[in-house]
Amino acid sequence: MEVRATKDIPIGQDLNPPIPPLSLSLHYSTLLSHCSSCFSPLPSSPFSPTNNPSPNHFIRYCSLQCSSHDSPLHFSSSEFHFFHLFPEPLFTTSPTSTDLRLSLRLIHRFQEASGSFSNLERICGLMTNFKKIMFLEEQQCYNDDNEEELSGRILDGAKAMAIARRTRDGLDTNVELSAAEYSVEAAVLCLVLTNSVEVHDKDGRSLGVGVYDLAFSYINHSCSPNACYKFCTTLDSGGELEFRICPAASETGAAGNESESIINGSESCGPRIVLRSIKAIQKSEEVLITYTDLLQPKVMRQSELWSKYRFSCCCKRCNAMPTTYIDHCLQEILSSNLGDNFDGNLVMEKLVDCLDNAIDDFLSFSNPKSCSEKLEILLTQDHVDIVLTPNGENIRQLFRLHPLHHVSLHAYMTLASAYKVVGSDLLALDSESDKHQCEAFSMSRKSAAYSLLLAGATHHLLESESSLIVPLSNFWATAGETLLSLVKSSRWNSFAKGRQIEEIIFSSCQICGKCTLLDRFRDTCANIHDRNAEFAEITSEFLNCITDITPKIWGFLIEEGGGYLNVVEDPINFRWLESRTSSVTHFATHATSGNAKETNSGFEVVQYHREMRVNLFQLSIHCLLYGAFLSTICFGPHSPLMSKVENLLSHEDILNG
Repeated sequence: MEVRATKDIPIGQDLNPPIPPLSLSLHYSTLLSHCSSCFSPLPSSPFSPTNNPSPNHFIRYCSLQCSSHDSPLHFSSSEFHFFHLFPEPLFTTSPTSTDLRLSLRLIHRFQEASGSFSNLERICGLMTNFKKIMFLEEQQCYNDDNEEELSGRILDGAKAMAIARRTRDGLDTNVELSAAEYSVEAAVLCLVLTNSVEVHDKDGRSLGVGVYDLAFSYINHSCSPNACYKFCTTLDSGGELEFRICPAASETGAAGNESESIINGSESCGPRIVLRSIKAIQKSEEVLITYTDLLQPKVMRQSELWSKYRFSCCCKRCNAMPTTYIDHCLQEILSSNLGDNFDGNLVMEKLVDCLDNAIDDFLSFSNPKSCSEKLEILLTQDHVDIVLTPNGENIRQLFRLHPLHHVSLHAYMTLASAYKVVGSDLLALDSESDKHQCEAFSMSRKSAAYSLLLAGATHHLLESESSLIVPLSNFWATAGETLLSLVKSSRWNSFAKGRQIEEIIFSSCQICGKCTLLDRFRDTCANIHDRNAEFAEITSEFLNCITDITPKIWGFLIEEGGGYLNVVEDPINFRWLESRTSSVTHFATHATSGNAKETNSGFEVVQYHREMRVNLFQLSIHCLLYGAFLSTICFGPHSPLMSKVENLLSHEDILNG
């Protein structure tokens, strides 16, 4: 099945009324902080399941209404029994115990709706991929060992679900069950793995997983999607009330029998889902979303899609010949002696391992300093690959990451966060220490530089693949917030070296006389006649402004940083890449230097840093405004990111002009 548009749809439009979930389950990490029915944060005195036969309970509710609504399903689905049999998560990888609990809930709902599981390949209209995932039909695998491990975990999980259901029914749980006796559980678990989505709160935090009705679950994947989706609650589920999409079985708006859901989504349970256009969609054009990270190269996307969903993507981006510009960049390696024996996939695996190792230092061992050091080495130093030629000769091949390689992009993202944490840690140790203040300010500059580089690099790729608008909205807003934090640092006063300096009133600074970003931000709910033209116009204005500002501040951001940042001539305009050869040596020796104004005049020093601070402020506001604008396209005028930016600008008294 597939879903198509019933009319021409411009960019930034809701495609459907909010679709409620068929069923949801919280992650183990959020069971004690969020309601198991509506996923809202719990009050200080949460409610327990009604008619609880045990003093021990694993789920909680925000209200008596939620408890009354969800408790019957909690017990009748055997989720209650599953918790008591398996209080700790069974697996650390897919399928998780959250997937198992969601499957138990769905089995009960399916049984109530149809009472039959005669077709394990499609249950209540939803595809399971049961035969493909469980190797019941011949297929080509990307990794035999991983595939067999997954099917084994599915069988183990299905068996655990069957035991919980037998416990609920008072049956003997000590008997050895055959695989056929828990095939239904295995099929529904495959259905969950195929159709479920991570459910996020307004801050982007993953709360749990859910399976939604056919109007959403029938939507196919593309690595160049034209739609994304957002979550909303019953309180904020406004917007378009009509369906602008329908299953391809009927383009009249009335779905055929195959697309009709046997069960309906719960009217009072959990976050609803709304599709939104991120490109202009023509009438009868298929509506597509992405199931994977679009900033991965083709080989990684294909591997992930096969591992999770058992299909090989044949979208226009994957099938493009020659390879699209974005996929070329995401896997580009710089080398002066690459030969026919160079194994790009093996090299990519090694680079990803290095990246993961550094990130692990940050996330698992709380060592952002070690993480940043490893990533700087990953980006700046030559890597060696020993290749054995057919005649038995060993060849040393030197290579380096391209600035737009997918590992480079993830490194920028991590470095921006790591340097920010290092700076905060220094001030936490001793905020009065001049040395700590100086080092923390240097870390803030690096963090701002990498945030800006990430946003600029991704925007450069956006010109080849416009669906990157979804992550890009966050990247620009984060860059703006990081730059604004740098601007507000008290460390700027030290540049005066005892001289009296005039305080800068940022609200009185002219934000920009060249673009209309601020005016449009103040009127986000305006009825724009041509959204597609508006997007192009605002993007052009934004790029013109920041292309003018960035050269004035880039040297200052990187002048004390050293390392990889000095290789980057401009984080916004990447035409400097075109003038360079794909040579390791050329990239290693062509380093930009800081362009801070060197002068012995005290007055000129103060004036220079004052102008620098104002330019950084103007750049930060542009980034915040543009990030917020992109978020309104992806998530509507009342998106969480929009609200966050509005609060930041209001604090700076920017919106009152």
